[in-house]
Order: sequence, then C-alpha cells, then structure tokens
Amino acid sequence: MIGTKLLSYKLDDGSMIEFTNAMSGFGRVYVNGEEVSKKRGWGGSESHLFSHNGSEYQLNIWPLLSFHAFGFSIELKKGEERLMLSGKEPGITGWKVFFLALAVGVLLGMLTIFLIES
Repeated sequence: MIGTKLLSYKLDDGSMIEFTNAMSGFGRVYVNGEEVSKKRGWGGSESHLFSHNGSEYQLNIWPLLSFHAFGFSIELKKGEERLMLSGKEPGITGWKVFFLALAVGVLLGMLTIFLIES
C-alpha cells in the first residue's frame, strides 16, 4: 500500500476495505490488499466508485473544517445504503466557500472605491 492509511473497514463477508492518501494527492482504495480505485482529489474532496462481489460501492472523502477539528470525513456506501460515516455530513464545499469569499471581497472593494470617490 502506498500512502497513509486513513480507513480500514471490514465488510460482512470478511473483506477488508482500506483507503490511503499519499503526499502526491492520490487517494487509493484497496479491497483485501488489491488496489481497486486511484484518484487525485480536487479541493480536498474525492469520490471512488468500485465493485466487489457483484455490488457497487462508493467511498467519499471531504475535508472536515470546524472550530474543534481538522481532518477528513469519510463515507462508505453500498449502493444507496450508507455503511459508515466517519466525521460530519458534507457542508458547504470548498468551491462554494471560495466563490462566496470572492463575492464578498468584490463587494467590499466596490464599496471602498465608492466611499473614497464620494
């Protein structure tokens, strides 16, 4: 396995799902030690889709930012059924925060220019 292990989850059939993240930004999902998904996360969020024993799984990772903690939230789903959630439900995404901050900055800049010129 490559990277730091962030998740180990044992399925009902005894199979082990593991998620690692490397300094390169690539997240990898392993089932019983075999790599089944490799993806680079953008904005700290990743979504891995993979199949195991005829079922579709989805592993979602997003940044956990709060006053009390910093890290990742991880969700594992089998079809539409949530198997586990570590962390909190997804909130505002990084891109939404960026555009909100950009809009506030533009408005404050325009207000400052208006006040200086009047």
